[in-house]
Amino acid sequence: MDLKTLDLNLLRSLDALLDEGSVTAAARRVGVSQPAMSAQLARLRALFGDPLLVASGRRMVPSLRAEALRDPLRRLLQDLEGLLRTQAAFEPATAENTFRLGGTDHVHAMLSGGLVSHLRRLAPGIRLAMMPFRSDRAWLDLESGRLDASIVTSFVTLNDAKARPLLQERFVFAQRKGHPRGATPPDLGGFCALDHLLISPEGGGFVGAVDRALEQIGRARRVQVSLPSFLLAAPVIETSDLVCVFPERLAMTCGANLDILPLPFELDGFGLQMVWHPRCHNDPAQVWFRTAVVDYVRQTPGLAA
Repeated sequence: MDLKTLDLNLLRSLDALLDEGSVTAAARRVGVSQPAMSAQLARLRALFGDPLLVASGRRMVPSLRAEALRDPLRRLLQDLEGLLRTQAAFEPATAENTFRLGGTDHVHAMLSGGLVSHLRRLAPGIRLAMMPFRSDRAWLDLESGRLDASIVTSFVTLNDAKARPLLQERFVFAQRKGHPRGATPPDLGGFCALDHLLISPEGGGFVGAVDRALEQIGRARRVQVSLPSFLLAAPVIETSDLVCVFPERLAMTCGANLDILPLPFELDGFGLQMVWHPRCHNDPAQVWFRTAVVDYVRQTPGLAA
């Protein structure tokens, strides 16, 4: 038997013939004409090298070979139907899935606490892994399933990824409470004269988006300290006279020890978006997870745009 040339409809017809014991009844059940079913029975007999149904008085009964085929054939057809059946709906109340969400430390610091509580209220049995985001392997992590989704800035472009906007962020000026300069918003000259802390995600940089924006208006600032993470910045600022330009929502999570003030010049903000691989776009569990993340962001005061 050559599976490459096998017509699966023949197996459906054989199942009907074995159940009905009649070419006419089997034809009616499958939805073909009686001559067409007779032709299919002839093909089946040639395929299996066996009469399959034999006359017994006015009835047709299965041969011993056909009886041996009956149960395995039924299981095979059920398995095939299962492969083609629409995926079952995701049930949060009983789910035990593990979801992996990528993001920078800035993203995780801003979202993790509330998001974990939100997801566990909806689906108490799931597990959530907040994973680091690496730009050099962003697509590979999504493609391989190491990450189910990532939250990235609008500057990150993954051409084949699905994406959904989450929020728009702007930058603010941050200093410690009780800073010698006072608690009023700085003017441009005062801003540039201060000692600054800069966040360099790659590590060791002393020039960033702020410096490029100042250069365009003919100004410059003094960057004295470079750190690889925004999460390291708040403790340094709180215990020194250094100042820093922070994403506003992150600055608001750093506690009551910082003054959060507007910048004295125009600096473009950025968007955050959730991205995922097209292979999991229609998976019910993944759809639920992404929707739950979006709902959390849009319903949470301080996060929603």
